[in-house]
Amino acid sequence: MNNKIIQYSVNFLPWQFRGWIKHIPIISNLQRWFFAKFLAGQEFIHLINAGPAKGLKYPVKLPEDKAIWSGTYEPDFALVLANSVQPGDICYDIGGYRGFFSSVFALAGAKLVITFEPLPANISQLRRLAEVNPQLPLRLESIAVGEEDGFVEFYVMPEASMGKLENSSFQAEVKGSDLLTVPIRKLDSLVSEEAIPTPQVIKIDVEGAEVQVLKGAREMLCKYHPLLLIEAHSPLLANDCTSILRELGYQVSVLETGFAPNPQSDPEVCHLIAKFP
Repeated sequence: MNNKIIQYSVNFLPWQFRGWIKHIPIISNLQRWFFAKFLAGQEFIHLINAGPAKGLKYPVKLPEDKAIWSGTYEPDFALVLANSVQPGDICYDIGGYRGFFSSVFALAGAKLVITFEPLPANISQLRRLAEVNPQLPLRLESIAVGEEDGFVEFYVMPEASMGKLENSSFQAEVKGSDLLTVPIRKLDSLVSEEAIPTPQVIKIDVEGAEVQVLKGAREMLCKYHPLLLIEAHSPLLANDCTSILRELGYQVSVLETGFAPNPQSDPEVCHLIAKFP
């Protein structure tokens, strides 16, 4: 009974206030104590009842999935993703992590969401997510995306649900806990081979390999002009991504500021929104 009460307790709070709890010391400490005593390490299927992921059944483990449990995982970016989808769109989620944003795309009306994710731990979670939400149009591609076709070395980061290409500049000082060899493909190759349908919306979060993804997608971007939503992991990467996109005719702005990218004032990690006029 205690477990059920804790699992569903978040649903009684208005969605807009759920992210505030962590800033209230007494409540946040009490919540952490309950998680540790009653739910630590246990998976349960939670129905998110508010926010862009409303209606999603998610296999949750607390405390690591706390933000997903509350439906407040990167809420501003999630709202932008949801609002970017038109009914019937094809969406790519490149660097799908544990599937929250893929699900937001699907719940917003996408016809198909193709999730690209090479990390085994996340692949298992994505398969589990699709299993408990069979109504959602989710398709998994267990590969990395970049500027080459073949195989590449891929680091599993100390946080085991995160990974990066060996040549990624993201957290260059941090060595992974394991090194895997994973398949990698260019989007241009996949589209030209008709292995995947062409997209209207693409989200990219690839831990420092954003530039490689864009370089491997030039032909597709020039021809089909999808909307791009990119998490850039440093001002330098944001600048490099912006240069490529502007060469291709895109207009680029930063979600956090509402203005064109500015390496001197943008956040260390920011979200780029790239639209074709």
